[in-house]
Amino acid sequence: MKKCQMCGIILIEKNPGNKYGTGEGMNYFSSHHLFPVRLAQYFTKQEVKNVFQINNSSEAAELCYECHEEVLHNIVLNKGMINNLGKLLKDKSKKDRIKLLHVFLKKGIEIYLKEKPDLL
Repeated sequence: MKKCQMCGIILIEKNPGNKYGTGEGMNYFSSHHLFPVRLAQYFTKQEVKNVFQINNSSEAAELCYECHEEVLHNIVLNKGMINNLGKLLKDKSKKDRIKLLHVFLKKGIEIYLKEKPDLL
């Protein structure tokens, strides 16, 4: 029995009728590459391991549809955040932008777990 690696819901492996995004389809299995295939042109295997702590660039996470959507498509940035990111990422190579975004997210998670602020 497979479980979503983020929320722990039991995953249904087959999705008859492609019901993703419906009430019935939320716990269907979705495999998510930890390192996007389209970025392989920018990083060596050793860089993927050292920078992102991913041993194999084809390694994947098993997620439910809902967590997959949250991680990949539902990050909400307001104009201020976009402007600040622009200041930090301006004139950086694509490779450096990818690395910096990874560091920002990693550090933000670490700070949140350490301080446990009451944000919600």
